[in-house]
Amino acid sequence: MNEQHFEIGETKIVLLPADGVWMPSVNGLFYANAIKIGQGERVLDIGTGSGVLAIMAAKRGATVEATDTDERAIQSSLKNAVINQVEFKTHFGAMFADCSGTFDVIMANLPNEIVAPSELQKIDQKDAKVFEGGERGNEFILELLEKASNYMTSSSRLYFALHTLTDYHQTLEAALEKYEMRLLSFARLPVKGFISADLDFYKPLNDSGVIHIYSDNGQWYSLGYVYECKLKA
Repeated sequence: MNEQHFEIGETKIVLLPADGVWMPSVNGLFYANAIKIGQGERVLDIGTGSGVLAIMAAKRGATVEATDTDERAIQSSLKNAVINQVEFKTHFGAMFADCSGTFDVIMANLPNEIVAPSELQKIDQKDAKVFEGGERGNEFILELLEKASNYMTSSSRLYFALHTLTDYHQTLEAALEKYEMRLLSFARLPVKGFISADLDFYKPLNDSGVIHIYSDNGQWYSLGYVYECKLKA
């Protein structure tokens, strides 16, 4: 069955690959390992993909709902839930889809990088949505920051990933307008192959300060941050 095994903290997860659905990446696991889930909390996983974050939360005793814009991901996440012996409710649609009420925790491992046009021409548009974050790389992150407050209380936590392969200055400014932010984790992350293969596109963005990447012994890196956000008092 080609099962793949992952560990997020002490939580062990088994996933089955599915067409059009990405397995957890180095970036995604970095984000996942910073998230704290409490027993009995109501949790929302936006852009669930394989369901890895939803499964993690359910295994830690949360009541979980998950959204995605790709039916392939919805079906994949539900199959993976069965394999991991957990349950969660899914919603088909963008961002919060038709979810209602407030959540104790909101998670969203969304597209968070600028993808060169030459790379986008190589792949199906439907597949590109999984990792392409728009012209400035932060299109979906900005939408999340704008809408999340409608689903939060004063004690709710939004786990927000900031990545320097986007216009991270703009993203940080948007986050600081609405939220109190606590830095949970920081790491240098190796860039994906398509980035190091098209440095002529990325170096001008880096030189102008829009993104930040750097080379160390021939390997290119970007920087990743995970924040816990709460509504401003």
